[in-house]
Amino acid sequence: MELCIIGNKDDKSAIYLYEESKKFKGISNSVLVTLPKLYIEGNEKVVYKDKNIANYDFCILHVPCDKFPFSYLISSILRNKKVILTQEPKATLYLSNRALLAKAFGRAKVKYPKTYLTLSPEVSKNIVGRFDKIVFKLADVHGGNGIMVIKSPSTANAIIDSMHSASKPFYIQEVIKGKVTKLLVIGEEVIGIEETPKQGEDRSNIAQRRTFLRPSDELSELGKRVAKEIGSLCCEVDFIERKGEYYAIDISIDPNLLMYKELSGKNVANILFNSILDKKEEMIITWEKILWKKLARLLPQPFQEKI
Repeated sequence: MELCIIGNKDDKSAIYLYEESKKFKGISNSVLVTLPKLYIEGNEKVVYKDKNIANYDFCILHVPCDKFPFSYLISSILRNKKVILTQEPKATLYLSNRALLAKAFGRAKVKYPKTYLTLSPEVSKNIVGRFDKIVFKLADVHGGNGIMVIKSPSTANAIIDSMHSASKPFYIQEVIKGKVTKLLVIGEEVIGIEETPKQGEDRSNIAQRRTFLRPSDELSELGKRVAKEIGSLCCEVDFIERKGEYYAIDISIDPNLLMYKELSGKNVANILFNSILDKKEEMIITWEKILWKKLARLLPQPFQEKI
């Protein structure tokens, strides 16, 4: 197979995938490109160095959600050209805004913290008044960024005024305390990591310690459901446990693969390559069904004699 890997500039995970792809027997040719070096031509070509990468068999999209809508258009064109993708177009669409992310959790039937989205400062201030602590999240940022845990109502009100003045869409979310469990979902494989926050931190992407975790069957199933709902072959789903129940808090479609490799000792790249090959057979069946449905519409309907 011919493989194209699309990452961000200086993306260590993308570089790792590219180096491993040169050792993988099932890959005859691979190329690593960054988003700034790509351009879209019309609605049919994604071009890199005058080559249309829609001619590759497979494409790994290791691209952060803040590159929407460019990443969405790229994945849409490649999918229409029957390139096997690690991220379907709807994955980048879901992660373009936390409103859609909450919808994804709901459709996957996975619990998530109480979440509020408003358009006026007055309503936002009424909501934060119900809580001792509150989490502010920028609506178009993921991966642990753009998060603030606020304990003072006056501070919360000042942030609300500032956000609305700057026209920055944001979410208000209840605080759920506990260790964060991060799941790397790659096809049917699930690798877990437990994050212990620094002392005094309620929720933070800066962990004091990260350790390898073998997730339970229940937790693995939740992670797979989220990945399936957003259409991602490879993604990271964050959970917090409270009173025996797991709450999903975030998704990343450009996870730190090297972190999972180092903590688990597994060749994450090979797991992903094999999952892509498995997806090829699944997609062939899907495309054949779509083709037959289109042909069925063109065929004449059987004559039925009126009685």
